[in-house]
Amino acid sequence: MKVFRDLYIRLNGARIEDLIEQFTAQCGDHWHRALDREKDAGSMGEKAFSFEHTAGDGLERAGLSLFQKEDDTWYVPNIIPLDSSQLSRDQYNKILENFLDTVVRPSIEGLPATAELSGDVVMLKDVVGEDVAALLQKFSVLANKSTGSSHPCDRNRWYDFLIAVQRKRISLDTDLLINSLMEDGWSEDRAHDLAIEYEFAIGLLDYKEGK
Repeated sequence: MKVFRDLYIRLNGARIEDLIEQFTAQCGDHWHRALDREKDAGSMGEKAFSFEHTAGDGLERAGLSLFQKEDDTWYVPNIIPLDSSQLSRDQYNKILENFLDTVVRPSIEGLPATAELSGDVVMLKDVVGEDVAALLQKFSVLANKSTGSSHPCDRNRWYDFLIAVQRKRISLDTDLLINSLMEDGWSEDRAHDLAIEYEFAIGLLDYKEGK
């Protein structure tokens, strides 16, 4: 499934203030430092370094900020559209890739700092592990896809998957679950129904375990 990418900058001994000055100098025609955004973050007790992308190169106007994730790592947690209500995954990823290619990489060349962009595709097995993904695959292959999990045999295999997810404390995004089910041949409606069952079941199991 296509996902929003993440950008991580590891300092490796460099000073973040020095890097930000380099980024600012490297901005060029379609990126500029957004000091007002930084002041807003500062008023909420957070340290951030903000940049905005302007239109004109085929990408949308948007703003992003670098926040500290760990002592040595800074990251971009979100990109905010400035002319629309939201960005598609492709639009979001292209803006982040552009910031990396035109601002970050030229600025850190020859420095100890490194930049890493996460992948734009994630598979179910990447999140839940091979063993749990195999349980969902077994359910999908053997289930009657017109009745969902209603048949007792299908329901038991579905329960095996649900219990395995809950026991491993896996945070599984329902969009990824729906996409995986549809790739296995489920209709969109049935996949959504199963995702609703999933959310209810995990909530119930968590509640029972906590009592």
